[in-house]
Amino acid sequence: MLLDKRKQRRLAKKAVKTISRVDFTAVATRAAEAITNAAAAFMRGLGGAFDSAGTVCRNVADNIQPLEIKGRVFSWEVREYGSSHYAVYEINALGGNDELRAITHSKRAAEKIAEIMESDHLEHLRHVSPERIGRRNDAADSLRAAVITAYESGVFHT
Repeated sequence: MLLDKRKQRRLAKKAVKTISRVDFTAVATRAAEAITNAAAAFMRGLGGAFDSAGTVCRNVADNIQPLEIKGRVFSWEVREYGSSHYAVYEINALGGNDELRAITHSKRAAEKIAEIMESDHLEHLRHVSPERIGRRNDAADSLRAAVITAYESGVFHT
């Protein structure tokens, strides 16, 4: 029994020495880094989700009522570049050369770059010459054309 108490005291002293050797500032720094990394990863994921949701909303809006730029000169196109890259080209409608604007490994990233360039150009024109931006009403125009055709063919009587 006496040996057990000595052993217990020795183990307790050893534990106290081990705890006193621990550098709490290093532990706190590592914990802070882990928390910061987790928060940054969460925010990146959340940002990606919001970015995807924004893209979905813009695509729906463009399908419902597309925006068009009258007298449009520039557009952007994603093409394969080599065997494992994708490139974003600026297309000049006036017959100029297509200009390489970005190269990336990911097709999705290249498409996002083209989308950002397109929206930046659209925003620039909204501020500089808003009269060049129009909303196409394809659905309304199609319905109007169908009603006129039906009326002219005698389906409707007045």
